[in-house]
Amino acid sequence: MGERTAELRRFEPGDGPAVRRLHRRALSDAGTDPDDVPHTEDLDDVESSYLDGGGEFLVCEVDEQVVAMGGLAVEGEGIPHGAGELLRIAVHTDHQRAGYGSAIVDGLEAAARERGLDRVFLWTAQRQRAAVEFYTARGYEGTDHRTEGEYELLRFEKSLDDGGSATPGRADG
Repeated sequence: MGERTAELRRFEPGDGPAVRRLHRRALSDAGTDPDDVPHTEDLDDVESSYLDGGGEFLVCEVDEQVVAMGGLAVEGEGIPHGAGELLRIAVHTDHQRAGYGSAIVDGLEAAARERGLDRVFLWTAQRQRAAVEFYTARGYEGTDHRTEGEYELLRFEKSLDDGGSATPGRADG
């Protein structure tokens, strides 16, 4: 098989069902019950939750199927001045380790830079070892932790002063 190329693009209204399915599948495949995860109503209205508030939400498509996604929130509770929060980063299990997660995060980091932010942060469950390893390898540093129910959550943060950039378009996997 040849190398696959994915399209990295901004969320469109018709992507809603695929984004919600991917979110649930990715959590379930990582050992988390999607029904245990609070505050996921942002996925019911991505436009007002992310795009209308100055943030961003990207998807990666392969063969017209959404295989990766992620959002950048720039305002809201718990988001300090000058920072953006990465949320809902997910890659379909069958497409992991193909570069699609990196394309999403690169695109969101570029969007944060374009908005004048100097850092991004995110929370992930400690039990999601692949996610912890992914963010650590990308230069994110653990800065906090908290417990919600049975989940130990880790906060990671990255400075954006490294000058890198990526823009939506094509993502080689």
